[in-house]
Amino acid sequence: MAIKIRYSSIDGVRTLRTFATLKGARKYAQHCVGEHPDMGSTYAVSFDGIGKVEVFGTHPDAKLSALFPPAEDK
Repeated sequence: MAIKIRYSSIDGVRTLRTFATLKGARKYAQHCVGEHPDMGSTYAVSFDGIGKVEVFGTHPDAKLSALFPPAEDK
């Protein structure tokens, strides 16, 4: 089972990374677009609008909600 993350940016960078664990996938996705990005239905975008991630795969946690949990209330 795998979690695949596709990253793309407005300057043409495109990468596809595959992860076996949620921990690794979450770390990479949050590195790309931040811990709490703007969320679409199938993608997450950094607040500056430069980077976008999409997630797919066969792992049960291959979904945006698993990569970007809600911010905790303070």
